[in-house]
Amino acid sequence: MNRSTLIALIISLFSAIIVFLTFSYGNTNYLDTLLVTLLLSSPLFIISFILVMFCRSNFRVNHPILNKIAISAFIFTALLHICWNSFMLLDVSQRGDLGPGQGYSGLILWFGSIKTVFLGSAVGMFIHYTSLLFRKLISK
Repeated sequence: MNRSTLIALIISLFSAIIVFLTFSYGNTNYLDTLLVTLLLSSPLFIISFILVMFCRSNFRVNHPILNKIAISAFIFTALLHICWNSFMLLDVSQRGDLGPGQGYSGLILWFGSIKTVFLGSAVGMFIHYTSLLFRKLISK
C-alpha cells in the first residue's frame, strides 16, 4: 500500500466516523446509524476505491493523467465530506439532537460528490497539461 492510498483510507474512515457520531445522537439504534453512515459515506468510498486503482505504481507510471485526475477528484470529494460532516456534527452537538438540517445530508453528499468529482477531474487535467507545458518550455 503506497502513501496516497493509505491517506485516502484514513480520510475516508475519519469522515465515516464523523457521520457515525453525528447520527448516533437521538434515539436511533446502532444498526440504523451504521447503515446511514455507509450510505452517506459511499461516494467517498467509491472515489477512494478509484484512487486505489489509479495510484498503483505500475498504473501511475503508464497513465500519469489518470493518476492526477483520481488524486484531484479524491481531494475535492474528501474536502466536501469532511467539511459538511464536521459542520453537521457541530450542529448536532450544539442542539443535542438531530434536526431537519441532517435530512439534506444525502442530497448534499451524493450530488455534491458528483460535482466535486467533475471539478476535481478538470483540475487534475489542468495540472497535468500545465506541468507538461512547463516541462516542455524548460527543456528548450
